[in-house]
Amino acid sequence: MILARQENKNMAGKKKPVFGQLTLTGELAVDWMKPDTEVIIGKVEIGPIGAFPEYNVPEWANERTGDIGLIHTTNSYDNPILVTQRSILRALEHFCVEMEEKGCKTEVLTKAGATKGVLYIEEDNPTYRFTRDESKGQFAPYEMTKV
Repeated sequence: MILARQENKNMAGKKKPVFGQLTLTGELAVDWMKPDTEVIIGKVEIGPIGAFPEYNVPEWANERTGDIGLIHTTNSYDNPILVTQRSILRALEHFCVEMEEKGCKTEVLTKAGATKGVLYIEEDNPTYRFTRDESKGQFAPYEMTKV
């Protein structure tokens, strides 16, 4: 009983998400990119891992250096898709530049001292498929193609 009160007291300073699938740690869950994933893109976030404190980023991703990405689908019930593969991140950055030039809303957000870029696609959401030639091994580069 005392332990529960202490935990609640510690949680009082943190704003917990109201919606979204929570993990056992109280953070929002993410899925990771798998071959042949098809997504209707609603939002893309790219930045260092520290810019995503509300998400439960797996330990193996925390060991990587550089930026990661989150692809949010148009379905609000889906978990965001975690992107750590460099081949996808390059393609996503190029995609974000093109969409910004077409007039999509963008913003730069800073959380926990880390900055990330965010792209919002509010209409005519594109569908993309992420594939890789698995015969070339575990680290074969992904391709991002419009469906």
